[in-house]
Amino acid sequence: MNYTDLNENDNFLTYPTNKVLAIVNTPEQLKSAVGELNQTGFGEGKIDVLCGQKGADRLDVTGEHHGFLARLYRFIEKFGDMETENLRDYEHELRGGHFLLAVEVPDEERRAQVAQILESHGGHRINFYGRWQVQGLAS
Repeated sequence: MNYTDLNENDNFLTYPTNKVLAIVNTPEQLKSAVGELNQTGFGEGKIDVLCGQKGADRLDVTGEHHGFLARLYRFIEKFGDMETENLRDYEHELRGGHFLLAVEVPDEERRAQVAQILESHGGHRINFYGRWQVQGLAS
């Protein structure tokens, strides 16, 4: 599997601007999805993957694992209604042993292509996070 950041560090994850996020359930789905994304031009620095407890802790829905500023950031997200329900769903999936992929997309055409690729490899809870909006692409 090429070009992923699998729980690479402990940095707090902020709002995923211009990224498509999706859940896949198995390592096989993950490997095939990342492989096809790599073949379609999504390479180094464009795909991040989180998994397991460490991934859920890095996502840190409440901000409690990353200190005061992270808690403040998550509070502002909730106040601004920035789709915190999706974060809780992603955290639940990670704790259940599934994988969260985040793919940086440059434009609307590539966004649709990424969503189709992820869905074809078992991806679900697929959403695009734009600067001011969240768009559901597949449930």
